[in-house]
Amino acid sequence: MSAANAQTPMSEQNQFAIERMLQFGRRMIAPHATITQFSIRRRVKLLNMIALILTFTFATGLLAQPALAATYGFLLFISVGSYLLGKSRTPSAGTFLFSFGFLSATYLALYFNFSDNYSASVLASVPIALIVASAITSPRTFAVLAIYAALAAFLAPLYLTTPGVAAEFISVGSLIAATGAILYGIRMFQLSLENFQADEVRAADQKTEEVKTNLEERRQEYTQKAQAAEQQIQERSARLRSLAELSQEISASVNRNPDELLTYFTQIISQKLGFYHVGIFLLDKNKRYAELRAANSKGGQRMLERRHQLKVGGTGIVGYVSQSGYARIALSTGMDAVFFNNPDLPETQSEMALPIKIGTRVIGVLDVQSPLPAAFHEEDTHTFTTLANQIALVIQNMQTGGQAITSGLPSQATKTGEIASRKEKQSGYAYLADGTIAAAKSIHTPALDQALASGETVALPASSRNTHPILAIPVKVRDLVIGYIHIEAAEVNRKWTEDEIAMVQSVSERAALALENARLFEETERRAEQEQNMARVTARIGEATSFERIMQTTIQEIGRTLGAKRTFIQLESPSSSTDEDTAMDRGN
Repeated sequence: MSAANAQTPMSEQNQFAIERMLQFGRRMIAPHATITQFSIRRRVKLLNMIALILTFTFATGLLAQPALAATYGFLLFISVGSYLLGKSRTPSAGTFLFSFGFLSATYLALYFNFSDNYSASVLASVPIALIVASAITSPRTFAVLAIYAALAAFLAPLYLTTPGVAAEFISVGSLIAATGAILYGIRMFQLSLENFQADEVRAADQKTEEVKTNLEERRQEYTQKAQAAEQQIQERSARLRSLAELSQEISASVNRNPDELLTYFTQIISQKLGFYHVGIFLLDKNKRYAELRAANSKGGQRMLERRHQLKVGGTGIVGYVSQSGYARIALSTGMDAVFFNNPDLPETQSEMALPIKIGTRVIGVLDVQSPLPAAFHEEDTHTFTTLANQIALVIQNMQTGGQAITSGLPSQATKTGEIASRKEKQSGYAYLADGTIAAAKSIHTPALDQALASGETVALPASSRNTHPILAIPVKVRDLVIGYIHIEAAEVNRKWTEDEIAMVQSVSERAALALENARLFEETERRAEQEQNMARVTARIGEATSFERIMQTTIQEIGRTLGAKRTFIQLESPSSSTDEDTAMDRGN
């Protein structure tokens, strides 16, 4: 174990030393920092590496063989000079000096009689020098060097002191020329290949850049879409919160004066949702015209002053909705642009009209307008239909209570109708798939029976293909079950989630509290009305002075108050009562 531990630091030290040596070698052969072109940097690295190796070799030879000091000194000078130029800002001078110097060294050696064998000297060194030159110089520089080497071989008889055979000079010169030509061809082929590879690299880089640009554009597009979707979700959430607040305020406003109630609705809808104009139309008795009964804007007030009305089924989306019973959106572009010609509402750019329905019967239209183009979407019709249905329900409850808003709706203004309506008050309502609210009759299902018996929420899956999943939630006030919420899913395979059940339970609790408050209010109102009726009847009876007038006033006030079909009062004389008692005593 100790040997292994001792060996590990040693190997790490060796690896570190090797890495330092490699880094030092890279620095030694690296070209100047100003040289950035890849092909030139590669040739300069090769030049510096060869020059360093030859410098070490010739320096060793100079020390080992002082007799050849001239030869080694010349070659050492060329190697060192080439290396220094290769490390400078002009490395091309270094490659030329290196190639030209080593090509010239052979011919100089022949000229100074350092070598007596022409063919052996030239063929042993010049082709190698040409090969190295083709690797480190540019094609143009290499062509010059190859021509120089071939001419020096052909013209050797002019500068050689020893005679030779002409055929030898021709054959050697031809070999040098052929070698230069071949190397030049290889160099040009290599250059064309490098250019082709460079073109491919540039094309790949360009394609990569295009892909990056495309991806960046897509990322920005997706980011913008995500931001737009998030903003839309936030706006929709804010609108839903405003609608929830509107629902609470509408439910709490049932005790307002009927003449002010519709105007109040238009004002709070405009304030909560920021609409330019909100109007409520109600149909007349004959269902021929939709009459504007309330509006929040100044233009709407002018329309109210001149009793503005639109024909059912006529031009405009209000006429269309009042006849069809379907919501509609109109924009300021395209075919819908013809609707925006109302001088009282010149800023309107978008309009949405929703039917106000009791069951399937249209009683009016909720008209909403905005100065923004394309302010409404198709999904808004579903959201605002709930608001229109709630307004319809408030209107229906007021009519049931005998508070008339318009002659186009059924009215019961007498106390007889009021009492009868209380006895026949609807005990349940159903929300249908088309967005309408209709009266619902009491139903009995196993889920409801279980929920009513246990007082707990019951969720049952579909028992067959003809049935649907059911969710039954009891409505409780102080642990007393006063009703139930029955939900039937549209899909057969629907499974109720915990969040959905918790939401409906929360709604049930709030509805129970609201119902209890309404019951207490109605009970207080009923008692106050009874006290008022008793005080009025007592006062009227007290005003009578004669015996007959007292009896007449009594039955008249009682009959009016209770809405009775027939009311009578009868008094018996004391004498007749005494005679009957005497007869009974005698019989006994």
